Parts: sequence; structure tokens; C-alpha cells
Amino acid sequence: MSTKTAPKGLTFTHNGHRYKLDGLPVTGVTTILGGGIPKPALVRWAPRVVAEWVVHPDNRTRVDELLNGDPDAAIRELKELPTKVRDEAAVRGTAVHDFAEALATTGSVEDVPDDLAGYVEGYADFLDRFQITPLLTERPCANRTDWWAGMFDMIGTSPLLNGGAPVMVDLKTSKFVYGETGLQTAAYSLAEFYMDADGNEQPMPEIVATYVAHVTPMDRDGVNARYGDAPLGTTLYPLAKNRDEMNGHYAMFLAAAYTHKTTKLRDAIVGTPVNIEQKVEAA
Repeated sequence: MSTKTAPKGLTFTHNGHRYKLDGLPVTGVTTILGGGIPKPALVRWAPRVVAEWVVHPDNRTRVDELLNGDPDAAIRELKELPTKVRDEAAVRGTAVHDFAEALATTGSVEDVPDDLAGYVEGYADFLDRFQITPLLTERPCANRTDWWAGMFDMIGTSPLLNGGAPVMVDLKTSKFVYGETGLQTAAYSLAEFYMDADGNEQPMPEIVATYVAHVTPMDRDGVNARYGDAPLGTTLYPLAKNRDEMNGHYAMFLAAAYTHKTTKLRDAIVGTPVNIEQKVEAA
């Protein structure tokens, strides 16, 4: 009688964005942060998306159709607008990441769609300005002790950053960058291993600092204008300036992981309603 042992190592399935570690499901870093960090900005963002769509002149005909049609159908369509905008942004962000990886590793990209060209040009300008040398890009990593997995964007070096020592850089294409990116990059930097292209576990390089590169479209003339509150092109923001700050950010990440892990326990705290008749009979 033979027994099967669980496969060792980390696997990532793009369909569904799922990780398995040693054959068992393991939660991703972004999922942990999504469930463990409050996002009050989203509460304000969603109704603003609907309001901006309703008042836009290009949507006037559709708004009239919704108001004169089935109210329930109108409510459903308007409620889905933030989800649609979020999904479109996610698709755009994934495409920009793909082009950024190719640009960082090969030095050139082809067949960039017009609507993404500004992002790619801005990222290329960033790589040149900071003289970035990529060491690792888009590699899955994990931590068995704290049981999480993730995919970091880039570990690289620059003579202009931290004396040329390896740093972790995360790419964001959203309108703003947020503090939880520091928790995300700290987790990646303190992973126990990453998976190389051959599917083998490798020790993580010693990361000395973490950064977020805010990738926004650059004008074709190369002039920095405004995109939300960020200049056009790619702006580099420091997160953890040293290992001590990185460890502090990781402690916050573990707190978020605990909050995410205990979601079902919190949901189960409230019991069934007290039946006063039964209490009286028992008395």
C-alpha cells in the first residue's frame, strides 16, 4: 500500500489568481490586505463613479432611458457601474504590468495599444532616469511560517538608491498610492523563498528598502502634467527606508492577516435571539 505525499513548492494559477503551497491552498498577500485593511476611500469612490456617470453629457440618452424604464433594472445597472470601472482598471493594470516586465527585462516592447502607450513611455523614462537594473521580475514567493504567498513586481538595483543594494519595487497604476503597499512590499521582501523559472525554490535576496513606482501616462511630448494628485509619468515613492521599518510594516501585515483569517469567527459571535418565554418557563 503506497501513500502519496503532497507536492513541495509553490504553484500559481492565473485563472482565479490562486496559490497552492505544498499542495494546499494558501492565501495571497493582496487578498489578505483586501480583507484585513479598512478602505474608507472605496466608500466615497463608488457613489462618485455613479454620480459622475449620471451627469456626464455623453450618457444623457442612457440616463433618460433608465429613468423612463424599469426602476429595478435601472438600479441594477447603476449599482454595477463601480464594478465595471474597477474591472476595466484591473485589466489595464495587468496589461501595463506585462509591458513593464517585458520592458525591464528586454529593454523594448512591441504592439503597445494607444491607450497604454503613455503608461509604457512613462515607465521607460523611469527606468532610464533611475538607471534601474532588474534582478528579478514577476516571481511568486511565499512564507510557510506565516502561511501566505504572493507575486512581487520587481527586485532591482540602482546607483541612485540605497548604495546600489537590492530594493523591492511595486508598480501601481491607480490614481493614488496607499500605505498598505508598504505592508505588501514588506511581506514580499521577507518571504522565505521565491520560485525561479524552473520551478525551484530559491532564497530571497537581502532587500534593504522598499518603494512603490506610481505609473501614470506620460504626455507624448514628455511634459509632466497632472493625473489625480500625481505627476504624469512614473513617480517613485519610498516606503520602508531600512530593514527596521520593513519589519514594522510586516508586523502590520500580520495584524491584517489575523483580521482577515478571523472573519468567520467574527461573523459567528452573534448568537440566536434570546427567547424570553423560554427563560420565564425555565425560571
